[in-house]
Amino acid sequence: MENLQINDENYRKLLQNKRVAIVGPAESAFFSERGDYIDSFDVVVRVNRGIEVVKGNESFIGSYTDVLYNSLDFGPNSGGILKDVDDKIKFICCPYPTEKGTFNGAPKSIFDKFNIRFINTAVYNEMKTKTNSSLNSGFGAIIDVLQHDIQQLYITGIDFYRSLYSNKYPSQVDKMSKSFDIIERELEFKNNSNNPHYHHPDRQYAEFKRIVNTDNRVELDPFLKKIINDSRYDKWDTIPKN
Repeated sequence: MENLQINDENYRKLLQNKRVAIVGPAESAFFSERGDYIDSFDVVVRVNRGIEVVKGNESFIGSYTDVLYNSLDFGPNSGGILKDVDDKIKFICCPYPTEKGTFNGAPKSIFDKFNIRFINTAVYNEMKTKTNSSLNSGFGAIIDVLQHDIQQLYITGIDFYRSLYSNKYPSQVDKMSKSFDIIERELEFKNNSNNPHYHHPDRQYAEFKRIVNTDNRVELDPFLKKIINDSRYDKWDTIPKN
C-alpha cells in the first residue's frame, strides 16, 4: 500500500498522450471483429474477469492486456481471482477508492507482486453523486482513464447491460446461469431504487452519454455508436429485447 502514490505517478506517465482502448465484458464486444484495431492502441485495458476470455477471441477483442481494472473483490461474480494475470500486466487498477475497502479480503502479497492503484476518492464520489449510484467497474474504469492526459479512448464491451454479459464471460452472473427474466427484474429494481449503494445502470448510462457528447477523446464501438442516439436504449424497460 505504501507505493500507491508512486504507482499513481507512473500510471500517469504510462497514459500520457497515449491512445487507449477499454474492453469490457458485454456481449456487444463480440458483435464485430475489431481485434486488430484494439491491438493497434498504445494501451489496452480490460475489466475484471474479461482478461480470462482473450484466448480464442483475439479477432474480436484483441490479443494483449496492459492494464486490468479489477474490483479486488475476488469473488467469482466480481473481480475473480486474477487468473491469467502475469508479469506482462503493467498495472492493476481498482475502480473503487481505498475507503470502499473492496480489497480487504485480498491477500497482501498482491501489493508486492503487482503495481496496484485506486481511483481518486474525490473523482469517484463526485460521479457517485451525479449518478446517485455505485459505479460499475467498467464505468469506473472509463471515468478514471479520462482523468488522464490521453489522446483517445476507444470503448467496447461496456454498454450498461444494453446487450447483457457475453456468454463467453466466466461469471456466474450471466445469461447462461440466470434467466433473462430474473436479470430483468434485478435491473428494474436497481434502476428504480434511490439507494446510491446499488449499481443503477440507467443513471450511469445517462452520464456516459453526456461524457460521450462532450469529450472528443472518446470513440465508441459500432454497437455503442448505433444506440447512443436511439432513445429506446436510454431506459432498461424500453430497450429492444430482440
